Order: sequence, then C-alpha cells, then structure tokens
Amino acid sequence: MVGDERRGAKHKLSAVPWLWPSAIVAGGFLASKALGLLREILIARAFGARGDLDAFFAATQFSDLLFAVIAGGSLASVFIPVFSGYLARDATALRAGWQFASAVINAVFLVVALFALGTLILAQPITEHWLAPGFAPAQRTLTAELLRLVLVSTIIFSVSGMFTGILHAHNRFVLPALAPALYNLGIIAGVLYLAPAFGVFGLAYGVVAGSALHLAIQLPGLWRCGAQYTLTLGGHTAGMRRLLVLLGPRIVTMLGVRATWIVMTNLASRLDEGSIAALGYAYAIWQLPETLIGTAIALAVFPRLSAQFAAQQSAALRATYRSALAAILGLAIPATLALIAFAQPIVALFLQRGAFDATATARVAVVLQWYALAVVGEALLELTARIFYARQNSVTPMIVALGAMTVRVGLMLAWHASLGAAGLALAYAIGVLLEGIVLGWLGKIAADG
Repeated sequence: MVGDERRGAKHKLSAVPWLWPSAIVAGGFLASKALGLLREILIARAFGARGDLDAFFAATQFSDLLFAVIAGGSLASVFIPVFSGYLARDATALRAGWQFASAVINAVFLVVALFALGTLILAQPITEHWLAPGFAPAQRTLTAELLRLVLVSTIIFSVSGMFTGILHAHNRFVLPALAPALYNLGIIAGVLYLAPAFGVFGLAYGVVAGSALHLAIQLPGLWRCGAQYTLTLGGHTAGMRRLLVLLGPRIVTMLGVRATWIVMTNLASRLDEGSIAALGYAYAIWQLPETLIGTAIALAVFPRLSAQFAAQQSAALRATYRSALAAILGLAIPATLALIAFAQPIVALFLQRGAFDATATARVAVVLQWYALAVVGEALLELTARIFYARQNSVTPMIVALGAMTVRVGLMLAWHASLGAAGLALAYAIGVLLEGIVLGWLGKIAADG
C-alpha cells in the first residue's frame, strides 16, 4: 500500500514537472519576502512615513528603472529562450552558448555602467525635473545623493541578474531563489547597524551590500554548471543578433512599465508627506502573495516552455502553459480577496510599531486594498508574457504593455488629486489587471497555435 502511494505521488509529480521547481522558487521567495517584511517592519519602526524615507523610495525607484529596462526582466525574458537553444544541442553548440552568455554579460555590464555614470552626473536635474519635482529643495538634494549611492547596486545587479538567467536555463533554482533573501539581509543590516549613525543613508549602504550578496551566492552554481567565461562582446554571433532583435521590444515594454512607476512617484511627490512611503509599504505587502504564486510558478515554468518550443513539442508546451495558468488563477484570486478583506489587520500586524502609528496603519491599509486588485493581474502577466518570450515573440507583450501603460497613466492623472495615494494604487491595479486579462487571452491563442 505504501509503495503504491509513493508510486502514485511520483506519477503526479512527473505529470506536473514544474511543481518541484516552483516549490523551490516559492520557498526561496517565501524566505526573501519574510525577510522583506521584517525589513519593512524595521524601516517603519525607525523612520515611520517621513519625508527622508520618501526620498529613499524615490531614489530606488529610478535605480530600479535603470536596472529593469537594461538588465533585469527585459533581458532575462529574451536571454533564456536563446540560451536554451544552445543547451538543447551538442557539445559544440554548448561551447558557443557559453561564448554567447559571456558576451551578453560583458555587454550588459558596460551599458549599465555607462548609464549609471550618466545618471550619477545628472542626478540633481533628474530629481528636480522628472523624478520628484514636488519635493522641497532640501528633499530633492537628499534624493539625488541617495540616487548616486544606490547606482552601485544597479551595476552589481546587472551581472547578478545574468547569473540568475544562466542558472534558470539549466533548471537550477535553489541559489537564485536564495539570492533575494541575502539581498534583504543586507538592507536589514543597514537598518540595524548603519541607520543609527548614517540615517537614511544607512539604508542605501544596505542596498549596496545586499546586491553584492545577491551576486556572490550564485557563483557556486555557475561553477557546478561548468560555466566558461570569455572576454568578448560577441557582436558577430547569430545568438547575439537574435537576442538584440528580441530585446528591442522587451526594452520598450519594461520602459513603459517603469515609466508608470516614475509617473506614480512624480504625482505622489505632490501629495501629502508620506504618500510615497505609503505606496511603498503597501506594494511590499501585496507583492508577497503575488511573488509566491505568479513569479514562483512562472520562473519555474519558463525554461521548460523555452525548451519545449526549441524542441518543437507543441502539445507539451500547451499542457505546461494550461496547468500553470490554472494553478496561478486558483491561488491568486483567493489571495486578492483576503488582502481586500483583512488589509487593516495585516498592515497593523506587520508594520504598526515604533514611529509607525495607527494613523499610518489606516493610511497604508486603504492603499493596500486598492493595490490588492493587482495581485491577479501581475500573477497572470508573470506567466502569460513568458509564453510569448518562450516562442521568441517580444512584440505582442510590448503592444499590450504600452496600451496598459496608457490606461494606468490616464487614470493616475485623473484620480491622484481627488483620491490621493489610494487613487494611484487603484489606477495601477486596474491597468495591470486589464493587461493580464488581454495578454492571457492572447497567450491562450499563442499556446494553441
């Protein structure tokens, strides 16, 4: 009887081959998000929802924009399908694949470093005219100084993000899943040990330290994969040319997504003090269920989808996509309803202590209730966008994302003055939910096609 049960369990796992990778990724993200919530608790206790924290969140928003557009989600989504094509072939192709990966790492590092240098030089005008024009002069100066500091982490993440993509392409998920937890540990150390002496700059130092830990933990995984580094830019290779073709629309997509956050920060800087901090706290909370559901499943499924497309296994690709989609919707919808119903006690449980009082709890809870609608949309996007990237189609997600950006920004402009930070959160949630639904419908057609 026990043997039959074990064989039955093994059969179920083989029928859903992405289940264990999803569990590994979800476990790593759970540790990361638990530490992330601890990080927010410590930040809230130390800083409350003050103006200097607004400056920190604004600075990190811009550095995140630079990373995401050039080296983050934009690159990983198109790198893995192309790199998987090399892995699915012979030893000669594998050597060419490592040359391709080396070329991408080198090129990304150089591009990000150049953009970071330009941002460092222009940090003050970027803050004054684009990022946070509603801040007082002293607060804008503080934001620019913090931005210059956190740019170091952006450069580190440009390489670390590539390491994550390489390990995912090899279906190795443990070390990449642990890396975000170490990043949060770096920030926590900054709050506990550096903030008392350096104030909000202690948080920025923690961000830099955390990014270095994020990179370092993945190095043993690369060694076990037999990574071969070459000092090349590889502009002449077919893989690099294919990557650049796919990367253009993906960069536009990520630029649209991040531009939405910049617009939100810009508008929130014109509202009451602490509005940007309230949006940041609420975002950290609703991202917990979304990451454990949408991101964990989609990251685990993506290399398999890419390999199935490369091997022309259409039926297997459809089955993988449909099972992952059903799992995401079955988990994301109840999570959304729970956040809406229990926003106040959730915020109080995690954040209400020290400088973060009941008034701040009520403010963040309202924002969280409207933000919660984005859980389903973001979870859908995590998977539905990847069905297109697995098929090496980056144009369709770009078109849908730009349409959604237009909706989000329009609603933010319409609602920020009357509804405040809650209106910005609602505008974002509606836009991303529409984007997820439309791309999900088109993704079903793509999977069936």
